[in-house]
Amino acid sequence: MKISDGISIIIPSFNEGENLLSLLNFLKNIKLQKFEIIIVDGGSDNKSCSLFKNYKDVILINSERGRAKQLNLGARKAKYNWLYFLHADSELPGEFENLISKSLGNIYQASCFRLKFKPTNLLLSMSSKATKYNNIFCRGGDQSLLIHKDLFFSCGGYDERYRVCEDINLIAKVYRIGKFKIMNGDIITDSRRFLKNGTLKLLIHFGIIHLLHHLKLRPNYLYRYYKFFIK
Repeated sequence: MKISDGISIIIPSFNEGENLLSLLNFLKNIKLQKFEIIIVDGGSDNKSCSLFKNYKDVILINSERGRAKQLNLGARKAKYNWLYFLHADSELPGEFENLISKSLGNIYQASCFRLKFKPTNLLLSMSSKATKYNNIFCRGGDQSLLIHKDLFFSCGGYDERYRVCEDINLIAKVYRIGKFKIMNGDIITDSRRFLKNGTLKLLIHFGIIHLLHHLKLRPNYLYRYYKFFIK
């Protein structure tokens, strides 16, 4: 394997200290042959960066705030050809390295995991089941994204006009010009926002914003909708 054929794990951060510590404690034990961990911080105003800056093999990059900007900067700084975009509050499947290694090889194919919520309820469990289907309406950034640099930059990277839906926007481009695969594993994300604000309410609003993106509404409108109804 050439040095460029490894994996660069890129994690955007903004005040994610405790979540990052948990994720890094998992990642430090994985057995991928060649990988690096890049944390792109968008100006955290707490001590989160100091919690992990001394971790071996973790590269910390400072960026303007904005997930698309942070992820694009991480991709430009990555030394390996395979990019793996991951949210800080994610819990990876136990067989992570084996599952992700099976998805390497086809540079025109991007991959993600199925999604589960923790803690969960009936509605979130039903929503999780939909993520096994290979359809753009079942995709989202919480599922993470493995993509080759060639395909990533062919898609134009993350569109920095989008302050929300940047992940859906990129994945929609992958569906048009490449291939997409759902890996055999579940990534777990924190569901506290759903449980606090109402599961059904948020699922409906996330579905609407997904549809509005599909209908090609402008990025600023999507952000205003998100700020008013979701965040």
